[in-house]
Amino acid sequence: MNTLIAKIGSPPTDKTTSRIGGNIPSFFIDKIKQIENPDFYACLQNPENRDKYLSIFVPKKYSDMVENNIYPNCSIKVIAHAFSAESKNENHTIKQIKKSSITNYKEAAVGATNFITVAEKPVLIQEEDHYYKKLTKDNYRFYLQIDEDHYPGDLLTGSYIFGYGALYLYRKNLTDEIIAGFWQYS
Repeated sequence: MNTLIAKIGSPPTDKTTSRIGGNIPSFFIDKIKQIENPDFYACLQNPENRDKYLSIFVPKKYSDMVENNIYPNCSIKVIAHAFSAESKNENHTIKQIKKSSITNYKEAAVGATNFITVAEKPVLIQEEDHYYKKLTKDNYRFYLQIDEDHYPGDLLTGSYIFGYGALYLYRKNLTDEIIAGFWQYS
């Protein structure tokens, strides 16, 4: 597997497909019950299928995230969908994030990381197997990570969403379903 990376870019334009922050994608307007409580974090292009996107939602309360940070009880939602423009609905917007584009994926050297890193293995903040042991047992494999260490200095006006940490997405081997496996913080 080639290592792919994407970074946080400039403010989005009408042609931006992947972004962090802003309003929910229009896809969710008639599916509000599916995302009733969490806030919208990011929408990124699926690196293996450029016609699909992954929207990531986080709980409104940081304490809920801390209490439920590991599969099978990870409170972060990942929902796959076709491209969808940004809606006008601000009910799930994280106000402390300055809406920014996410660049296209580029090939990188093994071991290289950025905001999004698609690789064979994750770069963990805490090297403890309890984070991924159940995922592996249930036939999931690492897919990509989102790392707050690569935020530009002006992205946030408040606390880091993942406590200056990283979110690790996993993919089910049989169904290709992508989920939030766990997140770690420093």
